[in-house]
Amino acid sequence: KKEKKEKKEKKEKKEKRDRDDEDGETAKKARVEDSPAAAADGDDDDAPMKFKSADGKTKSGSTPAPPAPGTFPTSSTKVYMGNLAWSIDEAAIGEAFADCGEVVSIKWFEEKETKKFLGAGVVEFDSTEAAARAVAAAGRQVHNRETKIRPWEERGNTGEEKRAAKAAKFEVKPMGPKPPGCYTLFMGNLNFAIDDDAIYKFFKEGADAEMVAVRWLTNKESGEFRGVGFADFADDENLDRAATLNGKPCMGRPIRMDWQAPK
Repeated sequence: KKEKKEKKEKKEKKEKRDRDDEDGETAKKARVEDSPAAAADGDDDDAPMKFKSADGKTKSGSTPAPPAPGTFPTSSTKVYMGNLAWSIDEAAIGEAFADCGEVVSIKWFEEKETKKFLGAGVVEFDSTEAAARAVAAAGRQVHNRETKIRPWEERGNTGEEKRAAKAAKFEVKPMGPKPPGCYTLFMGNLNFAIDDDAIYKFFKEGADAEMVAVRWLTNKESGEFRGVGFADFADDENLDRAATLNGKPCMGRPIRMDWQAPK
């Protein structure tokens, strides 16, 4: 009898969890349908969103509405910094931008396999004002290099952002002038499940271009793949054919490419 009672209690708990999961999915769908991207003209975009809790009740929140398809919200305290010297460290960044505000953390970008630093990172400041001052200081010399700075886009950090990113219409940007001696393509907007074999097959089948090597960009601290990489080619012929695939679907996502100047 005791075993039967325990089995019955487990079954009831499982059924309750299933019902709660269904309620949660319903609430998520309702939020997407009520977002500015799906709402009819005349809706109040400034009105706070309403969330459905596990008990079925609704409550108002101050969380902003999800981004419209094709757009991503920028972080209020984080900025992207590029063209950094290989000798850079957190102390140097903190000192160089001390007049902007306090640097809270830095996530460096590095290759997925070799862990080689790629001269860029995401710098978090202690306030919105500090981050804005850092963006305004773009071009500042740090370790004898002109720093590229822009607001950091928070991509896919919430369910709403992931759905917006998936629904976004990707605008293909033309590639810039090809630099002399270039045999490498920058690749962005990559599927996070991509690997060496998949990208080799993409170039070979899509443009009859043979790639000789690939490097993936990851977060320097966490090792998380950033959806960006670099593909090397042996000659101009293969490189130019591969470049014709800019904007073409690669594992369900339009690939963004540009020339990578040799160092």
